[in-house]
Amino acid sequence: MLHELRRQQRDLLEQRDELDEAVMELTALLQEFIGDDDDNEELVERRERLAWLQRQHAGVLVMLGETDRALLASSE
Repeated sequence: MLHELRRQQRDLLEQRDELDEAVMELTALLQEFIGDDDDNEELVERRERLAWLQRQHAGVLVMLGETDRALLASSE
């Protein structure tokens, strides 16, 4: 079980890193559009994508927290 938790933790950390990078890229792209027309479809799509990535990121952080708690509990 401990081995599986550590593997899951590594996978989640990798996912978090990927999500962090994607959020930073989209944030930079959105900054380029600031001041443009809010009806711009591309801007709306990027904002929706960013919101989705932020939700995914939050989910990964929750799962990492749970995995850390399980690892701590199993090491006691």
